[in-house]
Order: sequence, then C-alpha cells, then structure tokens
Amino acid sequence: MDLQELISRGRFAFSGAPERLKVYKLVDGRRTAIDLAALTNRHVNNVHRDLRRLADVGLIQERVKGGEPVIKNGFALYEKAPLARSVTLSYFSGPTKLATRKRVVTRGAPSRNGRRPQPLPVPSETDILDMCKNGEDQTVEFKAAGTDVRKVTKEIAAMLHSRLGGMIFYGVDDDGTIQGTDVARQKFDQPLQNSIKNSIAPAAVVSLKAASVLGTEVLVIIVPPWNRSDVYQFDEKVYLRKGTNVFGAKPEELKKLHRGEYVI
Repeated sequence: MDLQELISRGRFAFSGAPERLKVYKLVDGRRTAIDLAALTNRHVNNVHRDLRRLADVGLIQERVKGGEPVIKNGFALYEKAPLARSVTLSYFSGPTKLATRKRVVTRGAPSRNGRRPQPLPVPSETDILDMCKNGEDQTVEFKAAGTDVRKVTKEIAAMLHSRLGGMIFYGVDDDGTIQGTDVARQKFDQPLQNSIKNSIAPAAVVSLKAASVLGTEVLVIIVPPWNRSDVYQFDEKVYLRKGTNVFGAKPEELKKLHRGEYVI
C-alpha cells in the first residue's frame, strides 16, 4: 500500500467518526483497549471495534515482541503502522474545497462582459494528493519529469480555450504517481516562457509555482480561463482540450471561438 492509498483509507475510516479519530490519536503501543476506553469515556467493546477497524485499513498494527503479539490485561497492544507515522492528522480531514483557496492573480485580458476571468486557485498539498488520486480530467494534466517543454506548451495552448483554464503538474506520472520535478522552478520557468512566447499567439500569460507534496517538489503550471476574446494558436494551429486529450479545432468550433462562445 502506498501513501496516497493510506490517506484515502484514513479519510474513509474517519469520515463521520470523530470518536474513532480520538482513539487513533491515543494509540501508542502501550495503551490497551481498556486504557483507551477510560481516556475517551467510551465502552471498551466499542473502542475494541474501532481498533480492529483501524487495523483493517492499515493505520495501526498489533505490537509484536519476539514474533508474538504483546498482550496486556487480555487485550492486544496496538501501535501506528510505520507508514502512518509519517502522516499528520490534517491529511485525514478530507479533500479541501478548491473554491475556498486563495486565487492566483494573473494579467489575463478581461472577458467580453468586462469581468476578468478568475483562474483556478493554487492547490494545497492535500488538494494535489486528491488530484493525483482522482487522475487527469478536463482541468488537470500530469506530465512526468523530463517531458519536452513543447509538449507542455501545446497543453497550455489547448487549456487557454477552456472555460475554467487548467493546471499542469510537472513531476507527476500519467497514473498520478508523484515522482517529483527534475529541475528547479527558476530553471524551468525560462524555457517554458520562451516556448510560450515563440509558439503561442497571441501572447499568453501563465503562472508557474513550486509545491511540496510529502517532501517531494512538483511544479504547477496554472493556465487562466479563456478570456472569450483571443483565439490562441500553437504553431499556427488552434487546439482544444477535451477531457484528458488535445484535439485540433474543427471549422465549426473555430467559428464558435471567434464569436466568443465556449466550445468546452
């Protein structure tokens, strides 16, 4: 079981079960179910069920000595699983609502109704873990470290026509595995901006951020929503992002874009 799976299991185990979370906090390899029941003011049978549930999802395990479980007063002693010890409790609080996060300030042109389109918010560490678990979609794209910058630029050109814009995570494999970036943000920014300047017309502005995810750094490219005014070309061709793929715009789609109408 990897770390992302453990976090997902923990969220499921603690969802709607604050008393179970209290038990988990107190598990230390020395306290029995009786001790935990006294500390939480609950019946020992209920605490014991919670311990078994936590063990089933891999958050805790029986303490072992000499190859045998340690028993005290008729109850097994439990300790947190090695992988769970590296995870703070905040990761088990559930997905964060992106809409409540601080938004990135961009210099995108105003939309046709005169209001500046709002970019997607900068994702938190928990947000990124959720996205990696859920996989790519209309607004989320993963790029492994070492991906050619022009491929990244083509994704940007397509996302620039999207209603919500999008985010590209550099240092994340297609399956959502977080491998980490192979280059610092400052060193990646210049070739990226040069590629955008040389390949995308009219001029486009994106935001590049570095994010630490469980001690591993990934780069996040935030693409602003379409301003409903500019039709962007990548190497003189117009592209659209549909789901998780990039397609060349069809003639009827080009007409809609030039009229300021959303295609996606």
